[in-house]
Amino acid sequence: MSKDHFYFNRNDRIVALVLLAVAVVVNIVLNPWKTPVPETFVEADSLSYVPDTFKRTIYIRDTVRRKWYIWDTVVITKTLSYTAKSNPVSPLDLNASDSALLVTLPGIGPAYAARILRYREQLGGFHDISQLMEIEGLPDSLMKWFVLTDTVPIRKISVNTLSLAQLRRHPYIDFYQARAIVEYRQERGNIKGPDQLSFMEEFTDRDLERLAPYLDYR
Repeated sequence: MSKDHFYFNRNDRIVALVLLAVAVVVNIVLNPWKTPVPETFVEADSLSYVPDTFKRTIYIRDTVRRKWYIWDTVVITKTLSYTAKSNPVSPLDLNASDSALLVTLPGIGPAYAARILRYREQLGGFHDISQLMEIEGLPDSLMKWFVLTDTVPIRKISVNTLSLAQLRRHPYIDFYQARAIVEYRQERGNIKGPDQLSFMEEFTDRDLERLAPYLDYR
């Protein structure tokens, strides 16, 4: 076969190289990053929220050029559910309401409901609606949705039988107060009433006032 069939003059070679370059550019534009990712690339992603969806953008980083490039974008549809809110016909019993009831009230979501229930358990029950304000971040506008009844009795603290650690668990008793109670019992016997606590320097009048509904001296 004659070599003339494979001969390209200078102009032919230039045209061929231009066509090859155009083909490569078109392939990159129409199919970006479809070739295997070089070892110098690492992946990262981000999640951004738009109404009813989450958009996940995946990035790759050229560790040699120190640049980030978008590798892919995925839109995730998320079905959002909401608890129906309405003004209650009558206020709810603060000591009897569970999480399902609490989240139906305006201004109370799962996080606030969990805080209320946790603090109620720590206290042994609320004895005054204003105690809600002792929960960090809870707005005082929520107090209007609650009342207190005798349906659920307050769980009291046995002053003369609980250990230091057990006494310390109550939000109104700190370590030094718990230690003072235990040391008094060891040295003088059972505590008969709040008057004996009032002689302890660890307790202020305000402390005793807050604790009064919770202490059992039997």
